[in-house]
Amino acid sequence: MEHITLLVDHKGKKGVAPVKIADILYLSYIRAYRKVAFYTADATYYFTGSKEYWTDVLNNSGGRFVDVDRNSSVNVARVLRTSETPYYAYFERFRRVGEIKCSMSVRGFNDLQKALHAVEQVTKPQFVPAYQ
Repeated sequence: MEHITLLVDHKGKKGVAPVKIADILYLSYIRAYRKVAFYTADATYYFTGSKEYWTDVLNNSGGRFVDVDRNSSVNVARVLRTSETPYYAYFERFRRVGEIKCSMSVRGFNDLQKALHAVEQVTKPQFVPAYQ
């Protein structure tokens, strides 16, 4: 998968680092910094632009990101579970204190469920009887 180069801190004083697109859990626009934050399991990276722009760039580079609310997009391949009250996408299989999660709107939750279902249909093995 492709790498992109992102800022290590929101001011750019710590330089840049290459990040695999597959390692990005979700991205969110941070209005206070006027930048998009890219969340991985280990760190948060930043870059200028809009959430819509970066969602398109990542999708055109081999990722599968879905808009889940006005400010956030999640990597469908990295979502392991969801909840409805409140609407969250989780990136870890089991609950723990301080787990990484992304809030969603109702529309975003429905769009993510459709995308997850489509991925499940593609990856589900098709069984063919052996006597054919």
